[in-house]
Amino acid sequence: MAKATFSGKNSIIHVLEPMTLVWHDAHDFYSRNHHHRGKTFINYVKHHAGQGNVEKALRETFAFIDRVTPAWTANVFVPSNHPDALARWVDETDPRSDPENATFWAKTFTAMCDGARWTKTGAKTIDPFAYWAKKMLKCADSCLFLDRDRGYRIKDIEVAYHGDRGPNGSRGTRGAFGKVGVKTVIGHSHSPGIRDGVYQVGTSSRYDLEYASGPSSWLHSHCVIYANGKRSLINIIDGQWRA
Repeated sequence: MAKATFSGKNSIIHVLEPMTLVWHDAHDFYSRNHHHRGKTFINYVKHHAGQGNVEKALRETFAFIDRVTPAWTANVFVPSNHPDALARWVDETDPRSDPENATFWAKTFTAMCDGARWTKTGAKTIDPFAYWAKKMLKCADSCLFLDRDRGYRIKDIEVAYHGDRGPNGSRGTRGAFGKVGVKTVIGHSHSPGIRDGVYQVGTSSRYDLEYASGPSSWLHSHCVIYANGKRSLINIIDGQWRA
């Protein structure tokens, strides 16, 4: 999938030469994911495999983004539930029980305190994923990190919704986003599809992740927005994206 998307003259990036890459769930936050609380054997294996270090995992993500971003392309990062888990980790963790990440937790906690403020709509703080990305990414100057509920359109298509949160507190399904009155591209479900002006991309992950079991509609699938505003889903099958 990564090779078909990013590597070589026949990859999607080098054939289509997009002006903008829109990233959903750019970081998995597997290292300290809240779904692993109380999961004795998952945490045992993560510890002994060296997969529990939050800073190391972030640096690996940003190194990948730097490596695959062409010089002519800007990056837009959509607020998504997996990168958002970093803020949740800081908010809910007692660093005394996580010595491996205690120092990085403290740095992130301090940054979030320094960035916290009172606004007309209530208390807010910074997005720690964006905070560290701006420090660690070599291509940070060409990156835009969207806030939740901050729109961003390419042509007349809204691309700022990840799909984990739907309208009026509903589930973020294609059907729900089809009612918002604007064409959209969303992610989140790992299963691509098209409905009522909503294009939903698939996943760029492995299909056999530890939490995935049973029949699946997951597919390696991107959405391209052409210069004339038309869209297409590009599926990658067995490492190939075109005949």
